[in-house]
Amino acid sequence: MAFDARSRAVASEPSGQIADERRSDPGRRARVLSWMTLGGVVLGVVAALDPTTVRPGWLFAFAGVIVASGLVAVASRLWGARWSDPQTFGVVLLLDVLVMVSIAANQDRTGALLNVVMLLPPTLFTAVFLARPLVRGQEAVVAVACGAVMGLVADSPVQWLSLTGLPVLSFVAAAETVLVLRGDLSEVLRSLARLSVTDPLTGVLNRRGLSPEVFDRATRTARYRSVVLLDIDHFKVINDLFGHQAGDRALEAIGRGLLQETRQDDLVVRLGGEEFAVVTAADADETRILAERLRERAVEWIAPWSGTVSIGTATETVRTPGTAAPHDSLQVLLDRADRCLYQAKRAGRNRVVADRGDG
Repeated sequence: MAFDARSRAVASEPSGQIADERRSDPGRRARVLSWMTLGGVVLGVVAALDPTTVRPGWLFAFAGVIVASGLVAVASRLWGARWSDPQTFGVVLLLDVLVMVSIAANQDRTGALLNVVMLLPPTLFTAVFLARPLVRGQEAVVAVACGAVMGLVADSPVQWLSLTGLPVLSFVAAAETVLVLRGDLSEVLRSLARLSVTDPLTGVLNRRGLSPEVFDRATRTARYRSVVLLDIDHFKVINDLFGHQAGDRALEAIGRGLLQETRQDDLVVRLGGEEFAVVTAADADETRILAERLRERAVEWIAPWSGTVSIGTATETVRTPGTAAPHDSLQVLLDRADRCLYQAKRAGRNRVVADRGDG
């Protein structure tokens, strides 16, 4: 059965388990940047030990590159987790500049060409961790940097185009490949997030989907918050008389009907078995009217199996919208509604019992 748009919308919002993939672990991004830069420092020190590497008069500049890179590595490790995307991109641009200085300081033409490869790690880092526009910016910087470097060593315009095009094509292709893979992975993670909070039979949210965070987000600006608990009467009898497939169809009918009869901002949840919940930003009177309508409509939805439903409701007044403790509020409302549902069952079923609370 296809998932309802409301289930998808709620499930796809981050609720602590799936967030934007670039920001899911700022500490990891900082560690990668630090270790990547530290690797460049090590290579720079090794190169400085070779007297044929540095161009005469450029030793202090080359040493400055090593020191600056070391400072970047330390800063990334200590504070990188707090940097925003633009701030991190600024650090990447600084690394690009340091690579360019190291290339200019190289006295060997072949060595200078090889040093262009040092632009690849910052490019891949950007493609993995930063937003797409910043990746495009890094690609442009790489193209300009390669063009400038090759302009120093090329003997003709044709050779310059060839020498520039090869690394630029390689770096851009690598970055774009990472972007495609990252997009595919993000879609898979979003799909898994939706599946983890969606009931596969009815298409509504499952119990995990009704987390305190989702509940608080759905009713953050509400004056009132209500829970409607609905339970199919004698569901075991339906299974016994008509078979489990008929029971599944009855559950599907209830889930589909609840989605049709509730508002776009309401949450529809299958708590388990034959029990469903509707979370709505309505006062006690509105909730009672909704519950009675759902009870009457449910008789129509499961008419082929002569089914009825019992309903319990609970309402609370939010004193200061957006500041209530969501976990306590949700559990208290569920417990109150559950007691009302039990009373409806005890009173003969096919009825609504409401706990108006202070709403």
